[in-house]
Amino acid sequence: MDYLFHYHPKLNWINDPNGLCYFNNKFHIYYQYNPKGNSWGNICWGHATTIDFLNYTEENIALYNDTPYDKDGCYSGNSIIIDNVLYIYYTSVLNNKQTQSVAYSSDGYKFIKYDKNPIIDTIEEARDPYVFIFNNELYMIIGANKKVLLYKAKTPFEFEYVSNLIDMDEFIECPNLINLGDKYLLKYSSMVDRLDHFIIGSFDGIRFIKEKEVSLKLPKNYYASQIFKHNNEYIIIGWIHNDNYKTDKLFNGYLSIPRIIYYENNTLKTKPYKTLEKYFKSNKLIDNDITEEY
Repeated sequence: MDYLFHYHPKLNWINDPNGLCYFNNKFHIYYQYNPKGNSWGNICWGHATTIDFLNYTEENIALYNDTPYDKDGCYSGNSIIIDNVLYIYYTSVLNNKQTQSVAYSSDGYKFIKYDKNPIIDTIEEARDPYVFIFNNELYMIIGANKKVLLYKAKTPFEFEYVSNLIDMDEFIECPNLINLGDKYLLKYSSMVDRLDHFIIGSFDGIRFIKEKEVSLKLPKNYYASQIFKHNNEYIIIGWIHNDNYKTDKLFNGYLSIPRIIYYENNTLKTKPYKTLEKYFKSNKLIDNDITEEY
């Protein structure tokens, strides 16, 4: 029995969703992908498209690890659309050295890697860039050991270090920062408990000031989620892995259903994307062995 609502490639390994966006009249879902097998390794960016999050088309690989600075992997990152050009930011890896790189596309299918990549070398281990707009300017955060690094752009290819966004007590993966009304939400993935965490606070362009930690009802084995904006709503999609990351199927891993994430009455909430609402019964959707609740 396959899955009706949870995307996966026909073959091979999938993990973190990347570069999520609505571009040229469809949703583009990129993800960490191993084209050579159903265990982690040889990481590229896979690609799927959909108009409704019910019917998906598995596309050709969007980003290969085929240049000297990313020959050991094109790791996670996100995207932004500027002047009808889609820019994707990702962690490029060479001999365990992590740097940040960018590629761009006019159609969402074929990408050109910037000829001066990598654009950021943090010296220390840091990964999973997330770009966003604040006060009409482009910023980037990157996960690092016990902190989140904040950068500001001069152009989509040039970033300057601003500050340490927040001090933490562990290595931070897949950080996201979004504006929810008069509050900001910092989401990150923890390598300690292998869960996604959510913090409500404020952001002034230099520092994120924590107010409180909040939680969501998320499926078992949910991790490395990414948030993107569409039609003035924020959509969150996560990776769902198998127990012990192993499988007897030809593919390994899934993506969660998309949820609208919002802050209401001092509470962080989600609800299924509109096309999936009718499939929920008593706030629950059961899809093979995956249960989604809100």
